[in-house]
This record gives sequence, C-alpha cells and structure tokens, in this order.
Amino acid sequence: MLKTRGRAILYLCAGFIFSGISCSLYLSCGLGSDAFNMMTQGVSMALGIQEGNAFYVIQGAMLLMVLALRRREIGPGTLFGSFLTGFVMNLWSTVLTPVLAPAAFGTRLCCIAAAPVFTGLGITLVKKSGFGLLPCDILTLIFHSWLNRLQFRTVRILYDGAMFLTGLLLGGTFGIGTILAVLLTGPCIQLAASFLDGQAPGRRALTSPARRG
Repeated sequence: MLKTRGRAILYLCAGFIFSGISCSLYLSCGLGSDAFNMMTQGVSMALGIQEGNAFYVIQGAMLLMVLALRRREIGPGTLFGSFLTGFVMNLWSTVLTPVLAPAAFGTRLCCIAAAPVFTGLGITLVKKSGFGLLPCDILTLIFHSWLNRLQFRTVRILYDGAMFLTGLLLGGTFGIGTILAVLLTGPCIQLAASFLDGQAPGRRALTSPARRG
C-alpha cells in the first residue's frame, strides 16, 4: 500500500514537472501560448482584469462544471495542481527564457514543437497518479465519454479549437505555437497514455484510474 502510494505521488510530481516545462516553453519561445492561455488572455481583455485573475475565473467556472457533471474525478491534484504547475513554470522560465528568447527562429520553433509532448506526458502522468487532473483537462475526459465514437485525440483537438476560437473572438493574440498546441496536444496525450499503459494507440487510451484521496 505504501509502495503504491509512493509511486502515485511520484507520477503526480513528474506530471506537474512536465506540465510546467511545457508552459515555460510556450512562454520562453515567444511564438504564441497554448489555446487555454489564449482564451485566458481574451477573457482578461473582455472583463478588464489581470490575466492571473482571468485564469482563476475560468478554472473556477470549469470546476463548477466538473462538480455538476462528474465530481468523482476531483482530487488533490485538481485543487492544487494550478499552483504547483505555476511554480514549476516560473522556475523553468528563469532558466529557459534567457536562452530561448534571443535564439534563432528555427531553434525556438523546434523547442515549442516539443511543448505538446511535455503536455501529453504531464497530463497522462497526473491522470495515472489518481490524484485528479485540472478542471480544464477533466472536462476533456467528460466530453470524450459523451463522444466515445471519436478518438480522444480528436475530442481534444475540438476542445482546444473551441478555446482557441473563444480567445480569438475576445481579442486574444496567437502565434504558430498556438496552432501547434491545438493540433498536437490531443495526439500527444493519447500517444503518451498508450505508451505508459502499454496499449496500442486508440480511443480508449486515456482511462480513469481509481481515485486516491
């Protein structure tokens, strides 16, 4: 039991580290944020509030949706994950930004293309821990359960595309990194889930483990 709990905590920490690296790559490369942060920027502009406050508004609204639709998916990672990811992102950004900000376009493009890979690993490891994903990622699983004829990667692309369009309509800015995030995050999550679970890639790759309190 203790060994199982320790492994779950290791998955959780590794997942947040990978997610933080992904966020810092988007920030440090300066080629556009992921779809969620683009939507956050748009909401910030529309409501006239700081982006950090817009982030909490959106995550809070999504948490209420999860509570109404599938509260069993909520765990410690859901409640504290944003703060842990933000801490890792800030830590990595202090290292990566001085290196990547002045780098050549090709170098920054290669680095930002790796960001969805880190996102896929991060989300899959946090999910594997059983301690709960962030509300925005739980919603993807809920939508996938409703649209189970579609592969997970397709549902995630549609989900990220909806956030992208929302951010665009609200005045958010985007770059090539945003486009890559929309197109590659879903496939990277599905591929990481298939690899870590030892399954062939498919629509059932990302499953719900037992909740660990």
